[in-house]
Amino acid sequence: MNVLAEMVTLDVRAWLVWLLAVAVLTMTVRNPLYTLLLLLVTRLVAQVCARPGQGMQLSLWRLGLVILTFSALFNMLFAHTGQTVLFTLPAGWPLVGGPITAEALLYGLISGLALLTLLSAFLAFNQIVPVSDLVRLTPRAFHDLGVVVLIAVTYVPETTQHLRRIQEAQAVRGYRLRGLRDWQPLVIPLLVGGLEKAMGLAEAMVARGYGATAGRQQTNLVRGGLVLGLLLALAGWGVALWRGWPGWLLLAAASGLLLALVWRTGRGAPATVYRPRRWQWPDSALLLLALLPLFLLLPAWPFLAPAGLTYSPYPALALPPFSPLVGALLLLLAVPALLQNSGTREL
Repeated sequence: MNVLAEMVTLDVRAWLVWLLAVAVLTMTVRNPLYTLLLLLVTRLVAQVCARPGQGMQLSLWRLGLVILTFSALFNMLFAHTGQTVLFTLPAGWPLVGGPITAEALLYGLISGLALLTLLSAFLAFNQIVPVSDLVRLTPRAFHDLGVVVLIAVTYVPETTQHLRRIQEAQAVRGYRLRGLRDWQPLVIPLLVGGLEKAMGLAEAMVARGYGATAGRQQTNLVRGGLVLGLLLALAGWGVALWRGWPGWLLLAAASGLLLALVWRTGRGAPATVYRPRRWQWPDSALLLLALLPLFLLLPAWPFLAPAGLTYSPYPALALPPFSPLVGALLLLLAVPALLQNSGTREL
């Protein structure tokens, strides 16, 4: 038997942990220098690890300029706080009247940069991980729901590719789309073409047996357990708001009960995998290197006091601090660019 070594990509579960780490750090570390570093990390990982044909589907930098401009103007006009006054609007103007400060402008830019970094991280994850791999992670109890979500999510990229083909066909004919009037005759063919692709995917999945499970009915015990788990979760959330840790314990118990019922229900829906993927050492490396910045930066460790994880321009402007140690920990999230395609599997 011939053995063929094929380069493989990283496991989708490791990529989910990476996405979670980037998102949590972006929302927690409100220092523009660190946020900018995370933005560059996500763009580097997307550039190296993106699947073939999954280049930039939209102009992220153009969209980022819109986000930064809107966030800065909104905060500058409605937050009249700070010592560095740029100019003053008439006090009679509702909401926006008053001093316009540089601190408010900078705070709006910091908020817009964090939003842009989150968008970049999710866009990178979408370019790297196929939707079909995410569906395989769906618990077997939600198998039918996962198939429906796959078809619904696939409609958008299929429509985008169909739009690109229409634009190329129009360019070959020497016709350039300029205004809304030029787009009117193309809207219906564009929507229908994307829908046909999604329907073709649905038919192919049905032909291969997706969603074809034996008819089964949930027992009264499972139904009662689900209702009890939801009621306990609601009660735990309410108690947590008033009493603190007892509510969190009740919420954790309810979550454990619901997970156990989902696992038991999933056992009744057998599934087979044509070519299972094995967990390899690059996947473990990605998992550990994504969790390491969270483990070291979020808790207040006595032996590690990173400077300036959060930064506020109020009440007066000042340069945001930067710690090389924190920067090095955040750069660990760029390691997937080195790990991608570093494992092999036998066929």
